[in-house]
Amino acid sequence: MNGRFPQWFVLILGTIFGGSLVFITPPYSVPDELAHFLRAYECSQGTVFASRHDSIVGDNLPASLVAAYQAVVGNAQKDADFHTSWEQIRPALDIPLAPARLQYVSFANTALYSPVPYLATAAAMRLGRMAEVGPLQMLYLGRIANLIAYLVLAVAAVHITPVQKWTMALVAIMPMSMFLAASLSADAVLLGLSFLAIALALDLAVGKDTNAGRLLTFGAVFVLLALSKQAYFSLALLFFIISRSKFATRGEWWAAALLIVGLPITASLAWAYSVRFLYVPIRPFVNPLQQIDWIRANPLSYTVAMIKAIYHVETYETMIGYFGWLGARISPPTCLVYWVALFATAILDGGKPLPLGTRLRAAVLAIYAITAAVVTTLIYLSWERVGTKSIEGIQPRYFLPMLPLLLVPLRGGAKLVSGRFSRVAVPICAILVAVFAAAVTWRTLMLRYYL
Repeated sequence: MNGRFPQWFVLILGTIFGGSLVFITPPYSVPDELAHFLRAYECSQGTVFASRHDSIVGDNLPASLVAAYQAVVGNAQKDADFHTSWEQIRPALDIPLAPARLQYVSFANTALYSPVPYLATAAAMRLGRMAEVGPLQMLYLGRIANLIAYLVLAVAAVHITPVQKWTMALVAIMPMSMFLAASLSADAVLLGLSFLAIALALDLAVGKDTNAGRLLTFGAVFVLLALSKQAYFSLALLFFIISRSKFATRGEWWAAALLIVGLPITASLAWAYSVRFLYVPIRPFVNPLQQIDWIRANPLSYTVAMIKAIYHVETYETMIGYFGWLGARISPPTCLVYWVALFATAILDGGKPLPLGTRLRAAVLAIYAITAAVVTTLIYLSWERVGTKSIEGIQPRYFLPMLPLLLVPLRGGAKLVSGRFSRVAVPICAILVAVFAAAVTWRTLMLRYYL
């Protein structure tokens, strides 16, 4: 049940599980989904940059996009107030797009995103506009396109990774991963690209072939990843898990390092510079420059706060499934079962007896820590009050793109991972737990929003 079966399992269960979430998850009930919808629609018109009017960042878009949101969500301001039904959603399907009736709408947070994570959703919306569908139908088209893009990337990641295929499969079809994949969130493409980047890095590090074509693919994926969400540019450091012995000369290794690590960082910084005029604080008391000064003056206090945020136990518990506007979550026992399955499959693997050296294990763990530190710091700068000694704006999904890196060092020795017990137990464990978690997710969402 190994070989190509893990990727087929992700494709089949991902299609069923994700396809159902496209319609079970109420419209706009994914974090910032309206803002992602507006940015994707803007990109579908060929617009690369949003506009700014004083302190408001957005664009002139069809008024029906907001009208459909109000018809479904009403006056709800938090998840506890958001209840819906098919009877409430159905009338919103009849709202026409009316693309000529424009109004200036704000989406300051997603205006900073490049068009890269919206390529699939923007293409679907363009087709929807040609077919003259309404805004809510367009939302569902965008969700389907995002899910397809995610599954293509996730299946490729499971296929390419030389180790822990079932672990990668479990991460890819985790309830939280599928919830985001079946939405308009830019995190869908971010997750798919990050899993693919990690798989390519492991393949280059463990495999024998480092030809130019594979290295170019590796670099291109990291550039797209860095442009999907700038906070994850540091994952390009995965290049350094590839041994210098894989290259003919030291000069070739350095040239590849400069390209594969340098290009994503350059692309990320270039995009950040190009949208600097669009930045407005999300909260009125936020001041990133003053925060940086405070961090420089209090490095120890900030380091302690950052470590507490990164290694907060509840963050990892709820990472398995935290839905809606952070108001619906999978039960703690289900999360525990899923984590046990992740650890078990990571240790036993059930694949080929490929060696993973101590250096590689330490390197991927260090890159996880570095990326988590970058993500946490950017959240601190953009969300917290100046001088705050804790970081409260962290959401579990922020660490999900790097999760495979946290599990790689757990892999057992060659004899254990390729033994008969591992080859039988790992796929059975992964399949049972994944299907069980999908069923729990369906029940959780139905009870929370509809029943």
